[in-house]
Amino acid sequence: MLTTAEQMAWDFLSKAQHYATPNEVETHFARAIAAFGYDRFCATLINADHYGKEPPTLSREDFDAWDARYWSERYVVHDPCVKLLMKSTRSFAWSDAKPFGDNRRADIMWSEAADIGMNDGFVVRVFGPAGHLVLIRMATEARDTDPTARAVIDSPATVFGTIMLKHWELQDDNPDYSVISERQAQCLHWASRGKTDWEIGAALELSPARSTTTSKTPRSAWAWPNARKP
Repeated sequence: MLTTAEQMAWDFLSKAQHYATPNEVETHFARAIAAFGYDRFCATLINADHYGKEPPTLSREDFDAWDARYWSERYVVHDPCVKLLMKSTRSFAWSDAKPFGDNRRADIMWSEAADIGMNDGFVVRVFGPAGHLVLIRMATEARDTDPTARAVIDSPATVFGTIMLKHWELQDDNPDYSVISERQAQCLHWASRGKTDWEIGAALELSPARSTTTSKTPRSAWAWPNARKP
């Protein structure tokens, strides 16, 4: 017999792929993790080339104040969770990471998190295509989380991160984190078949200048040749 929390997790897993918008995914994910006591979450895209800088956010609920404080105080340098992320690929609770904090700044960080109702948390890593890493952070007012629930909550978090990454990839205005938009992929497809910028623009209902601009970033990143000139 499934517990209520397990049933909520299973409900999200079975329906997540059918939610039409990111907002729907976020709403139902929030309900699923709330059953385990977590009342806030954040999904961020991590890239080693941008270490130390605030990463792009795929989804966030009630993490705004903490993230603003976290990055302004440069807690990333002292955060024991970062050390644990480098040591293991497994999901973990904040309480698991605390022993790796051996300085006063880490103690201050935990105290400030507790002041805004974040006494413990759970961190799940989701690996996407081309080595993308999505970090799912969930937090709770409870001081300790149920160890037996970790394996269960890991699955909804993984699915959530995967779906939010896909929605992010499909945006035309995503930053350059080695992910290209659907329109960029279409431009590269036609360029790989020897089409000119004018022909690509005609096929995709874009101006030649627009088709050149859209595919310029991934061409540069991957050293692709430019589209054939007419």
